[in-house]
Amino acid sequence: MLQDLDTLAARIGQLVQLVRQLQAERTAMQSQLVRMEQERNALRDLQARQQAEHAAATQRLAEHSSEVDTVRAQADASLEALRAQAESAQLELRLEVSRYRADYEKAEQSLQTSATESARLRAVAVAAKERLDALLERLPGAPQE
Repeated sequence: MLQDLDTLAARIGQLVQLVRQLQAERTAMQSQLVRMEQERNALRDLQARQQAEHAAATQRLAEHSSEVDTVRAQADASLEALRAQAESAQLELRLEVSRYRADYEKAEQSLQTSATESARLRAVAVAAKERLDALLERLPGAPQE
């Protein structure tokens, strides 16, 4: 019975360690998302600068407009790819949070069940001890109090 409790305590410890590890991974992913957003913002700034250069080049040199349009299209494609990547990462984070939450709730429920079972076993042990003491008192030759 105590071995089962020890095993359960060890398992709960493992679950706590797993939750902490998952939280650390979540933090790392959030940091990565922040870096990606910074990169996206840098690309937006780059795109804005390129568009300004395009407008100036268009005013100065009409023959370079097709080249500037190509650069803008590439920047737009890069920005769209980064947006899709950020949305995907955000979705993955949401799913991971959901999984972590479910794991946490499962572990919490398991802990509650274990605590209830432990309390029940303690009550049964006390009752058994009381019965055994009462039986021993009734045996012939038992010391009288």
